[in-house]
Amino acid sequence: MVTHRHFSPAGKHIHDRRCQLRSWGNPSRRLGTTAIAAALAAGTALGATQAASAAPNALSGNENSTATSTEHSVTLITGDRVLVRDGATSATVQAGKGREGTTFSTFHTPGHLYVVPVDAMALLGRGKLDRGLFDVTALVDAGYDDAKRDSLPLIVTHSANQPLAANTLGASITRDLPAVHGSAMVAAKSNAGSVWQALTGHDLSAGIDKVWLDGMNKPSLDRSVPQIGAPIAWQAGYTGTGVKVAVLDTGIDATHPDLAGKIAAEQNFSPETDTLDHVGHGTHVASTIAGTGAKSGGRFKGVAPDATLLNGKVCATHGCPTSAIIAGMQWAADQGATIANLSLGGKDSGADDPLKQAVNTLSAQRGILFVIAAGNSGSESGTIESPGSAESALTVGAVDRDESLARFSSRGPRTGDDAIKPDITAPGVGIVAARSSTGTIGTPAEDGYVALSGTSMATPHVAGSAALLAQQHPDWKGTQLKAALTASAKPNTTLNVFQQGSGRVDVGKAISENITTEPTNLSLPTQPWPHTNDKPVSKTVTYHNTGKTDTTLSLAIDGTGPDGKPAPAGLFSVNTDKITIPAGGQTQVTVTANTKAGNVDGPYSGTLIATSDTSTTRTPVAITREAETYTLTVHYTGFDGKPTATGYGALFAMRDLKFTSLYDPSGTVSVRLPKGDYLLDNFVTGANRTDPVASLPAPGLSITKDTTIDADARLAKQIKVTPPDPTLTLSLGEIGYSRKFSPVPGQDIGGGVITGDLSKVYTAQVGPALPDDQLGAVVNTQWSQATPTPSPSFYRLAWTRHGTAFTGIDKTVTMDQLAKVHYSFGPAPAGSHAAKDASPVVPGGFTAAGAAVFPVSMPGTATEYVTTEDVQWNSGTTQISNGSAVFLNEQPKSYQAGRTYHERLNYGVFGPTLPTLTDIHRYLGVSRVADTIAVDTPLFGDSSGAGGDSSTDTASTALFHGDTKIGESTQPGSGRFAVPAEAGDYRLTTEATRSGVSDVSTRVSATWTFSSSHVDGAVPTQLPISVVRFDPELDDNNAAHAGQLERVPLSVRRQPGAPQASTRQLSLEVSYDDGTNWVPAPVLGDVALVWHPFDANFVSLRAKATSSDGSTVEETVIRAYKLTKSS
Repeated sequence: MVTHRHFSPAGKHIHDRRCQLRSWGNPSRRLGTTAIAAALAAGTALGATQAASAAPNALSGNENSTATSTEHSVTLITGDRVLVRDGATSATVQAGKGREGTTFSTFHTPGHLYVVPVDAMALLGRGKLDRGLFDVTALVDAGYDDAKRDSLPLIVTHSANQPLAANTLGASITRDLPAVHGSAMVAAKSNAGSVWQALTGHDLSAGIDKVWLDGMNKPSLDRSVPQIGAPIAWQAGYTGTGVKVAVLDTGIDATHPDLAGKIAAEQNFSPETDTLDHVGHGTHVASTIAGTGAKSGGRFKGVAPDATLLNGKVCATHGCPTSAIIAGMQWAADQGATIANLSLGGKDSGADDPLKQAVNTLSAQRGILFVIAAGNSGSESGTIESPGSAESALTVGAVDRDESLARFSSRGPRTGDDAIKPDITAPGVGIVAARSSTGTIGTPAEDGYVALSGTSMATPHVAGSAALLAQQHPDWKGTQLKAALTASAKPNTTLNVFQQGSGRVDVGKAISENITTEPTNLSLPTQPWPHTNDKPVSKTVTYHNTGKTDTTLSLAIDGTGPDGKPAPAGLFSVNTDKITIPAGGQTQVTVTANTKAGNVDGPYSGTLIATSDTSTTRTPVAITREAETYTLTVHYTGFDGKPTATGYGALFAMRDLKFTSLYDPSGTVSVRLPKGDYLLDNFVTGANRTDPVASLPAPGLSITKDTTIDADARLAKQIKVTPPDPTLTLSLGEIGYSRKFSPVPGQDIGGGVITGDLSKVYTAQVGPALPDDQLGAVVNTQWSQATPTPSPSFYRLAWTRHGTAFTGIDKTVTMDQLAKVHYSFGPAPAGSHAAKDASPVVPGGFTAAGAAVFPVSMPGTATEYVTTEDVQWNSGTTQISNGSAVFLNEQPKSYQAGRTYHERLNYGVFGPTLPTLTDIHRYLGVSRVADTIAVDTPLFGDSSGAGGDSSTDTASTALFHGDTKIGESTQPGSGRFAVPAEAGDYRLTTEATRSGVSDVSTRVSATWTFSSSHVDGAVPTQLPISVVRFDPELDDNNAAHAGQLERVPLSVRRQPGAPQASTRQLSLEVSYDDGTNWVPAPVLGDVALVWHPFDANFVSLRAKATSSDGSTVEETVIRAYKLTKSS
């Protein structure tokens, strides 16, 4: 599930990178702070044991305030609430009302975290539930978190003869979806538990087929139109007259001169309230299809300028709901559209999802041609998106003006069956078309026009071409239009059929061609390994002649192997080298593939080429010679020693993270897998959600032969932890493991269990160990006092290991085994709420585990007792003030048993900080990979060195190459910028203002200059960046005395991992009027002398430093600290 390009509302923002597992350079996301605020206002610890009882609006905030925080609350279809941070590998779960005692499984891959209650596993295993319902990362990305929606959108498919009644599930039906025998529904989150009870109490095998998440998809001309031969069709009299083309997109700006009078009908299916194009995507697409070019004097005329448009708005600014797309497709067919353009899509799971079902059903029933973008997920193979992966879709990739495949264009083969996709290509790079007057995207070209790139832009070129053909052949159905366009396409001889299908659309040729084939391509079935007994596979191709004279064709077939070399002789063949097709008739030939002739495993592709005296017709062909493959058999055995129907497996290939679900009610599952390394996460549960569970991971599974795994619950040992005080309450129980997926920080894959009752959890690793530097495991238990006190104490007891997951644990903890950490928290505005958290980190670069979030007071104190053996602690605080938030993130620390530590948090001066090497999984600093510079630097770190992320009123981060602005983001200390490969000088600026959360450091800015050039490899290289830290002696209110000279220690801190350099120059200026006027302060070594006037209330600081390598930094902190008058 993916989101459409997101445009954020104005208002306050917040960055919180704490506990993040993030792909390099990914920006954080926006959201409100109500999720954690509600619990803090109620004085509730956020753990895994309590029901979600806090009122969702317990703390009301500024309605215009948004945040880029990792604090998200997500209510699942089960009614359970997950509290998760962006990129986290673990979560806090609050069981829904009446679901106390439920155990949860978790699984994470780079960019995704799944949280699955054990009572959902059976329905998932049977294929009755969409896995996306439990992908909390994707739910947040789609805007389905609790801060943005109070309901969960669903699609429920059912058998054709058993339509679903609204009261069956206790959810509201929003629209019927006859194309998929389904209904779109919304389940109120406040009623989600009841909906889940109705689901689990209903016989899903009779009536309900499957429950899907109604997910979000994304909307994926002066040179490009002639490039595809449209002017030739115009000269022949074909301009699209009388043909209806539906544009299912973000809406169309009907006021644009190029589109005036073009729209015959319009309807809004999106969550927005009108058919206007607030993005600009749909208008651009529509004008590429049928724009008149009126505003440009015809220069930017569309492909079929006389076609009629239907405006089906299925996308809002935040994305395109699946149910809206399906409803729009049905509407387009009902309106009599010949062609529908869908420049949108999302990741294809390989399953027959509702979008693909609708495309295939409506194509067959109504004869409409769906022209659909292949997707912008290139350049790897197997990246075709849904619904472009639908069999009947005319799927479009993108080329540039030189006919080269666009780097972003998704490639085949199709996920699941290795079939040929895309079907065709078209220009999709730098396409100039109409700009929506209410749109926001695109690079301005001429007045009223913008340039965009993507398969979204290629698709309307093909849709417009289909409209020209439809005018020429008004009786043709979609299948015939598709056949004519693909048969006449112009191939790029350097590309294979999985990259381009038949080639680039050539409508100028299509209108004069009479020969087509059925099918339009031959995707032959994969031949299983080993190949000692491979048999030839044959398929019939039917040639149709729509002309008025007989046509003789010479036939030949070429082929290319997986290695890019010509396929061996005999791998592809055709049964004849010449045929004659009668006028208006057809002739069949047989194409045969014999993979025994191959010597390399993988996909073979080729083209059946039919030539006459005047034309050439091409039909792509492909077959896969399966790579070395073996059978994995998993036996699931219950605690009673018998095969169980409640055993489940999640299998991931380590080379590409391809997912396979393992389930069979017999208790034995067999799957064929390519040779390679895998991670298998096994669970055996009981019949009820409160029964004991066994977690039986095989994280080091290597398939080199037929392999059997015994996932036997009897192998698992219980998790037993006895805290030093028997009155303590377990707030979080977590058992997990992570395996490194790549050398890039944060790229881990793993799983675990979250529970509020350790006695129900049993664990064991099955299969071999991994090297210690490849696998880390943790048992994480966090405890609180039964009765809260003004200065509370928390107990965080965790153990780690390397190489294998835990096979049970039995720990009795005494006080002398713990370190005592006393925290003093600085001030916050009156009425604030605050919390303290800490996550254990497995040493060795593994990501942090979860944390219970305990309420504290600011100002105030608290004490934590933590285990110390082979574990670091990743600590932080959360402050909610006036509907806004501040997050402080301590550097990961190790402690010694028996010692007492004193930490001061939330004291000034607040300013920019840089991560330590051990902190790289939370902050990326300023780094470069290849030709991209990523910025991830907190601007509001406190005096302890903790990184600080704060709600902001305004924020920006910009990068300049010389005097040229590379790009700019609206995030504080955050951005991702594509840069030239050659060496150059850069200037990076960032600034943020804030109010409501603190009366100091109300504006912070920084400017860095440095040099950089191309970096090889995928691991981030830290750039030569420094920050200046100020350390005046301040009281507990962040104030110093007026009327005296103050020593202000200064330190220039280099980014760890960057080339080291000494400080050559350091200066400081001071302001007492919030930066209107500045005066220099003398700097003696690393100490500045700052005068505090009697009549001043605040001191602002501006420091400049130059390093020996020539890099510089200038930092400004307005209202760095307060001044108090001596009594």
